[in-house]
Amino acid sequence: MNRRERLLLLAFFVVVLVLLVRDEQTATLVGGVAGAGAAVVTAGRLHRLGRRMDERLGADPVAVKDWSWRRPALRAGAHLTVLGGLLLTTVFVPFVGDELFAGAAAAVTAFPAILTASRLRR
Repeated sequence: MNRRERLLLLAFFVVVLVLLVRDEQTATLVGGVAGAGAAVVTAGRLHRLGRRMDERLGADPVAVKDWSWRRPALRAGAHLTVLGGLLLTTVFVPFVGDELFAGAAAAVTAFPAILTASRLRR
């Protein structure tokens, strides 16, 4: 993905988080912090792994330069599918399902948002 596609995907994640925080502020905050913390740790490890792979195998000569709506749309669609699966908690857990959904959805949205933002520097 190139920089513009990452920015579009990051904007999508921000919109999802804003929609989540409207209904359940506390659960969204807790889930978002948990997802962001896990993503910060993971991003550092992924950057080190990528650097080691580039040292051993050489840099990837193919860089994506052309703009495509397809790559961010597919990733956003996959994310919405995951959120749809998490929505089942509101059906099966009667009283705290909304809070569980908001927290889990914020965590699984903050995680890829931080990973996407960390790749913007490259």
